[in-house]
Amino acid sequence: METADRDEMVELMVEIYGHQSVEVTREVLMKMNRRDLVQRLSDISSGSKGPSTSLELEGCGSTMQFSSDWTKLQPEVTLTDADEAPTYSLQSEAGIFECSVSGLRWVCKEKVSFKYQFCSWEGIMERMESLQYMPAGPLMDITVIAGKLDEVYLPHWICIDGNPEILDKFAVLHIDDCGDSVEKVSEVTSSHVKLSEPVFSLKMVLVKVGLPVEIHCKVLIYKTNIPFLTLHVYLIPPDPAVIQKLDKTEVSCGNQRILKQHPKNPLKMNDWFILTAYLDSGEMYRDNLVLRYESSEPNFFDLFMKDPDTDIVLTLTQENDHQPVQWTCVILKDEYQSSTGPVQGQHFVNKHRIKLIERVSNIGTILDELLDKDVIQPEMYDKIRVLPTCQDKMRELYSGPLNAAGACKDIFYKILEEKERYLVDELKEKK
Repeated sequence: METADRDEMVELMVEIYGHQSVEVTREVLMKMNRRDLVQRLSDISSGSKGPSTSLELEGCGSTMQFSSDWTKLQPEVTLTDADEAPTYSLQSEAGIFECSVSGLRWVCKEKVSFKYQFCSWEGIMERMESLQYMPAGPLMDITVIAGKLDEVYLPHWICIDGNPEILDKFAVLHIDDCGDSVEKVSEVTSSHVKLSEPVFSLKMVLVKVGLPVEIHCKVLIYKTNIPFLTLHVYLIPPDPAVIQKLDKTEVSCGNQRILKQHPKNPLKMNDWFILTAYLDSGEMYRDNLVLRYESSEPNFFDLFMKDPDTDIVLTLTQENDHQPVQWTCVILKDEYQSSTGPVQGQHFVNKHRIKLIERVSNIGTILDELLDKDVIQPEMYDKIRVLPTCQDKMRELYSGPLNAAGACKDIFYKILEEKERYLVDELKEKK
């Protein structure tokens, strides 16, 4: 970098950052306070047309859009039946927007309102396979209530960096009363595919089978409630329908989710992966599985450890190449030895809801911790931070992440023990 001339610098940035090169350049120029050059960069990008190239980012018509240009909106969530998937409702004025939950993006020239649900792939996998496609994004049932969406960008989890051949292998599955059809996409970005003048029903991003594919994955860890420590560790694509169903199934069995970061690098489909647990005592436990799509009963690593009394280091490696570590995390002893809170039956966070809303004062630091531990996302963090009082901020926490499964409450409780120790001790002493 230090000896590169201007052309070499561009080549290096494309090699290192790929599709993010333009956005990285923009961020650097903003830090340099060179808004004149940022505007020139935007003007140059807006003249680009045609299919995505290695320097393009998220597009909007013929005008290139940076990820920071999309206005993120928090959907209203409706859950009418515990056995049904929640419904997410959104409305916006004219502009370019992104749903903070699904990553769905849309462009409209007038006020619009619409709703969507995440749906299971169960029952349609065979139909996709017969078409020689595989899932590349969540199956979403989208219904426009008022207005018109001129462009829609459906999220996908395929890594396209360094794989230009895959750009023209994307499509969108359209399911309605007339049957299944496969639609062409007008543009592919690093995280979305674009549909112009879309007609809605059940839709899912697909990619043609036959090419090596890497996907962005999530790791879900559950501690079971059997006497000895057993961890169920799932390696799955980031499909909200699969995650919601999986979380419900595990929690209904009395299992507790342990929140950890997800792999930063994409993983190769249909390869074998090894999960290894290392203990300070020198003991080592292993299990392996193949990364593939399974919507009904996803396979998982099953790690059984008899009476461990130390922190546990988990590492994920590709079976055919043991040297690079694809993912690693540390599970602290307190995380797997603790119960779901100090109060049996009703969780501490629920039992003392009113008092916690009234009396928690160190809310800024607590929000920082929740953001760092991935309990809340940056959009929710910013939304809560601007509320005028500590009570308002606590109420917003209770209506959002603290209304979810026990894992979020467990983390919140541990933070309270550290940041509001005297208040927690006082509430624990009350009968």
